[in-house]
Amino acid sequence: MRSLYSPILRIAPEGWLLIVALAMAAFLAFQSGELPLALGLALPVPLLARYTRDLDRHSPAKPLGILAPVDGVVCFRRECHDPWLGREAIRIGIEVSFWGNYLLRAPVEGEVQSVPGGSGQISRIQTDEGEDILVVVARGWLLGARPVWVPFGERLGQGRPCGLRRLARQIDIYIPAEARVEVALGQTIRCGETVLATLLRRFER
Repeated sequence: MRSLYSPILRIAPEGWLLIVALAMAAFLAFQSGELPLALGLALPVPLLARYTRDLDRHSPAKPLGILAPVDGVVCFRRECHDPWLGREAIRIGIEVSFWGNYLLRAPVEGEVQSVPGGSGQISRIQTDEGEDILVVVARGWLLGARPVWVPFGERLGQGRPCGLRRLARQIDIYIPAEARVEVALGQTIRCGETVLATLLRRFER
């Protein structure tokens, strides 16, 4: 499973598939004397390489922190009712950066669990303290994949690669209502590095 998104030379494998396909098509067009077509096929190659790249990220040592899963800008933060887990929660919306990191990073350490009645656009991670974090694709498409590719029941490390953002345009994070939000509206964030919020220990509530 991990090989599906482990980068090769900092580019996701599915990015390489598109790059190689375009490069071969451009070469065949060039061999046939179709120079405008060859140029048109070759031009997107560097753009694809940039779009599907993975960058080094250094996650802070903050076990109770909830890290940003994608690069982007905080477009809203509000208290709400979580329709999937039936709880009061805080919803943080992230407008995904078009040229941001292609790999998603896990917001917390914990066990990946299923979401009752949830679609393929939702993933759930439960921490060792029993707190649930939902990662939801609010706008865009992951081409049939869940945000977190790790199978249900397996553990995931905080800040570790966990999936691909593909065509997602907005990612929402649902966190416990008691968590302390650490980001402001309009703030630019970096996946695996920016702390969106901090979970409170039970005796602090």
